[in-house]
Amino acid sequence: MAMVAQSINYKGRTIDFPLENPEEINVPDEILHENLCKPTTERTRRLKARCRWKHASAGEFIDKEVRAGIERMRLVTESHKATAGKPEVIRRALGLAHLLNNSTLVLQDDELIIGYHAEDPEMFPLYPELAYMAVQDYLMTDYAPQPKDEAQEILDYWKPFSIQAKCEPYFDPIDLTRMYQVSTMEGPMFASGYNSIVPPYETVLEDGLLKRIELAKEKLANAQAEMEKTPWDATKQLSWIPKIDLWKAMIIADEAVINWARRHARLAKIVAENFETNSARKEELLEISEICHRVPAEPAKGLKDAFQSKWFVFLICHALDRYASGFAQKEDELLEPYYNISVNDKSFQPMTHKDVVELVECERLKISEHGAGKSRAYREIFPGSNDLFILTVGGTKPGYVDACSDMTDAILEGARNIRTTEPSIVFRWDPVGRVKTKRLVFECIRDGLGYPSIMHNRIGVEQMKFFSQFSLTKNGVTDDEAHRWANVLCMSPGVCGRRKTQKTRSEGGSAMFPAKLLEIALNDGYDWSYSDMQLGPKTGNAADFKTFDELLEAFRKQYAYVSSLVIRAKDVMRHFECQVMQMPFVSSIDDGCMELGIDSVELSEQPNGWHNPITTVVAANSLVAIKKLVFDEKKYTMKQLLDALHANWEGHDAMRQDFLNAPKWGNDDPYADEIIRKFYEEILGGELAKVTNFSGGPVLPVGQAVGLYMEVGSRTGPTPDGRFGGDAADDGGISPYFGTDKKGPTAVLKSVAKVQKNQKTNLLNQRLNVPMMRSVHGFDIWKSYMDTWEALNIAHVQFNCVSTAELKAAQKEPEKHQDLIVRVSGFSSRFVDIPTYGQNTIIARNEQHFGADDYEYINAPL
Repeated sequence: MAMVAQSINYKGRTIDFPLENPEEINVPDEILHENLCKPTTERTRRLKARCRWKHASAGEFIDKEVRAGIERMRLVTESHKATAGKPEVIRRALGLAHLLNNSTLVLQDDELIIGYHAEDPEMFPLYPELAYMAVQDYLMTDYAPQPKDEAQEILDYWKPFSIQAKCEPYFDPIDLTRMYQVSTMEGPMFASGYNSIVPPYETVLEDGLLKRIELAKEKLANAQAEMEKTPWDATKQLSWIPKIDLWKAMIIADEAVINWARRHARLAKIVAENFETNSARKEELLEISEICHRVPAEPAKGLKDAFQSKWFVFLICHALDRYASGFAQKEDELLEPYYNISVNDKSFQPMTHKDVVELVECERLKISEHGAGKSRAYREIFPGSNDLFILTVGGTKPGYVDACSDMTDAILEGARNIRTTEPSIVFRWDPVGRVKTKRLVFECIRDGLGYPSIMHNRIGVEQMKFFSQFSLTKNGVTDDEAHRWANVLCMSPGVCGRRKTQKTRSEGGSAMFPAKLLEIALNDGYDWSYSDMQLGPKTGNAADFKTFDELLEAFRKQYAYVSSLVIRAKDVMRHFECQVMQMPFVSSIDDGCMELGIDSVELSEQPNGWHNPITTVVAANSLVAIKKLVFDEKKYTMKQLLDALHANWEGHDAMRQDFLNAPKWGNDDPYADEIIRKFYEEILGGELAKVTNFSGGPVLPVGQAVGLYMEVGSRTGPTPDGRFGGDAADDGGISPYFGTDKKGPTAVLKSVAKVQKNQKTNLLNQRLNVPMMRSVHGFDIWKSYMDTWEALNIAHVQFNCVSTAELKAAQKEPEKHQDLIVRVSGFSSRFVDIPTYGQNTIIARNEQHFGADDYEYINAPL
């Protein structure tokens, strides 16, 4: 039997919580989420049943048939060898063209959106031109591309040309070794090849690539005419040379993409006319053929065009030209005009709203089948996921006009119905947002998907305006453009549209780990518990510290050293990306690159610098405990604390209990919260903001954890918050540590709201009571909570809504719980795909129960 929330006394009345769906009373808590998957059509039911998930657990693929393909490696290498001596941007375009003209095409049964990025749907491509370490890792596994000897030969060829090889000489070997430990900081991107991008989808859908080719040809003709003017002026006319090369490369790339799409058109037509026996499917294939012939060469004319064109662009930008994580787009606004054409006006590709939901489900399953050749480290830190695929919906249009639409609703309905972990969804919450759409957001969360995560719309808009002032081209976003933002990956807002979007992760991303930094600050920069080496500058013997400020200063120095090193690694990589990793296709679809003749990696009109402090709350709680017990109450000395930590608290049980009982973040405790507020604002944000990145702007913290809180926790020794060495760290940028938020949900909000300065955003995980959320009052309570959250000016919140009983049942019998999804940290995973260590951190999160005082504070209309 399902549990029902207990009655409460509220404003002089007894409030009961009957289930909104009375039939659920007969569904045991332990199997609730196995009863919620309801694909819109039989087609999407079949597609889900045959979906080839590329999820990894503890770095290993769950589906043992998954493996790396060799085709992309082979084709880009052939082109690179054949084009030696040509300008690098031309070589990049020719490499893409050779790949697209010769790659194997994949067409699968039932699909309405077609196209894949490897020679087999069980495979994914590798990128030897990026990080040789990442590819070498695959060659040492069962997932190695075949034949392995050829793959090794290809990797050996690329090593001296790779981004990693070009970047490493510009770092002291000691600094490199420290970065590669992944304990105080994430490894450099040039060693992992990890990347993300926000493609300018709008230009492709609105213009089509044939128009982009025309624009490039016009620019090219003008440039060549300028080069020929007399009298010659080298100070001006030589500057046309790289522009001419880029515009030529744009044309090569765009013509290749058109040809590739039309190869798909020919394939679909051949299959329809010669092999397909089902008449309905034959008609579908002929329509698909027509669509692929038209887009992305021409503008999208209807919604089917738009979905297919967008998918082709995604595959180029995220998988074929170069690896990139993410699914960054403001999808509802991008597709709304074509929804109106096809559903409301029915003037082209007429369909119903239900047909749109089916298309959304088809796209979700395409993403769920997508494979990424990530390094082992990234497979470990995204447990239970393919990659970080995240789209954004909701928010406002210029003038703070509601941007929610029927297309928004279709995206949410498809996600709720099909129940896949990918792509995750971000909802931009604004007071003007329509209640109908917010109800669908609630239903996704209530049904345990862990998404949409919620971002504060107006904070995001103002953030775009803030960064625009640092534009090196004096062309940052306008006030109107500031409303067009989507999360770049899990957490960081970035602008969308025809220009000014983020083209490379070296603009923002990667992590550093305050808990480990505090550990080494307590040990003169030395890591005694994991790497057994000096990981940072010498900052003094902590046993000799006489004041709390001395400890903070030691931490500040460790943090400042890491902050500059990690941003330097990104910007050095960006420098070499501009030289040998140009993206002429992406440049061709960006209006700024087209206008100025500057490659998309190099041109940065809108800065968006960010970096991730992860394990922050373990460090923050530790500082609170040290201040209280060592420096304020003087109950213990620093030496006694250090001795206890080096013993992993063994033999110091009473002392550990005192440090465990010290005030903790998330309880609206003035003592703890003031120390932690200053820690976030003055050190984490303040020190990072001193750094200036490639784009000329400051770098601000985006506190999130993905799965790194597990991995880095295992590499972090015991900490003064009472945590044992090796235990998981905190699971979010600003989330209370597991089980320490004991004063209820509104106390958490009050604590988090105190941190306002020098932050880009901070992840907040909350776990909500299932019976309350599924009751007749669930939506009203949750909406009141969200309205309060918005009024407190908190940047982010995301939810788990799954019972402990169901989580534990899934641990015992995972085969019976394939549709149980949980929120990890910035992404959602199938619970059964997460290692037990990680599963236990989800279970340990405090399940928030609302009391009468909480309902009063959020003004719940019960």
